Amino acid sequence: MDYIKAANINDFKNNRIKSVTILGKKVGIIKDNNSEFYAIEVGCKHQGADITKGHISGDIATCPRHGWKFNLVTGECLNQNASRLKKYGLKIDGDVIMITSKPLPEEEEDDDPLLHFFD
Repeated sequence: MDYIKAANINDFKNNRIKSVTILGKKVGIIKDNNSEFYAIEVGCKHQGADITKGHISGDIATCPRHGWKFNLVTGECLNQNASRLKKYGLKIDGDVIMITSKPLPEEEEDDDPLLHFFD
């Protein structure tokens, strides 16, 4: 997978989240409380509002438009039956944060019994 320079670690001295545009798509880079970095799409699954502009508490972002809550690490929507936000690969090279040019393939949910219902 191709990685593209997206940010610098120094961008996160006073911030936990930064929205960047990669190949025309907005991606959020998040620094968690353990100084680990994640990259996730920022468009809310409801109407596409930028969740990085909403309220952030811990690893939870609340959409500024209608209050949908998303886990910024996993992408899971916590208060609606909605799709997860797509995750991007991320690596750090020195002080440079690089992310994949495309979202990672969706993970299979093997613990979902409905996936194997018709096997």
